[in-house]
Amino acid sequence: MPIEKAKRSGATRASLLRAAREEFADHGPAGARVDRIAEAAGCNKERIYGIFGSKDKLFDAVLVDTMREFSEVIDPLWHSGDVGAFIAGFYDFQRERPQLLRLLTWEGLNRGSEAADVDGWRREHYRLRLESAKARFGTDDPFLAGLITFAVCAIPNWVNLAPQLRALLLGDRAEDHDAIRAFLSTFAEGAARAVAEGLGQSLDRPESADPVEAAAERLRRAQAEADAAKDALAAALRRANTGGASANALAKQVAGTVSRPVVLKMLAQ
Repeated sequence: MPIEKAKRSGATRASLLRAAREEFADHGPAGARVDRIAEAAGCNKERIYGIFGSKDKLFDAVLVDTMREFSEVIDPLWHSGDVGAFIAGFYDFQRERPQLLRLLTWEGLNRGSEAADVDGWRREHYRLRLESAKARFGTDDPFLAGLITFAVCAIPNWVNLAPQLRALLLGDRAEDHDAIRAFLSTFAEGAARAVAEGLGQSLDRPESADPVEAAAERLRRAQAEADAAKDALAAALRRANTGGASANALAKQVAGTVSRPVVLKMLAQ
């Protein structure tokens, strides 16, 4: 394909994805109109079928495209290990750009557990997120790591998805987003830490009757708790440092817990 033609085709595809995002977010896969999408994108609807094949495939492409945008903004926070910062960013993204949350809701209503995907991108996205969760929360159980991830992500989603319930419960402070963000961030951080420190162990396996294996299991749990506590301390130190606390002051504050070189290393991460 000539370069100029390829550029035009790419521009048309991008324009259709933008127009379709708004249409699908507002009306869902069933209620969306192809002719409205084409009109908003400034092309004829035959182009939609020529590029995407069908309205259902266009919806899949829109959802994955929106998730890619979300991933570029929010995933760096997830991989940083700071659950509180991740939730704060997550909350703001879903509040300011509600299309993704609406698209996911429509997908669930129309398809149940059948997830849209394009070229396996979404499956790989969640595989990487699950691997990161296993490492962060100190478990090799994908079920537990998945539950923690699902619960943590559900917190800001539900607050944004049901503004009417937010208004009923929070009254005249239902739009106090600074306070809501701060609470959700702290709550999610504490909940994730609590699960990582042992509340989810019953989901793994019963303690072995073998005293050696039982002792080894307790040590594994203690190591996981220590790792989780260290991650939480590192996140708290970075936030305090960003807020103006000096590295020396922070090192003195945690003296006897971790050394000054370790504090500096945590701040540099």
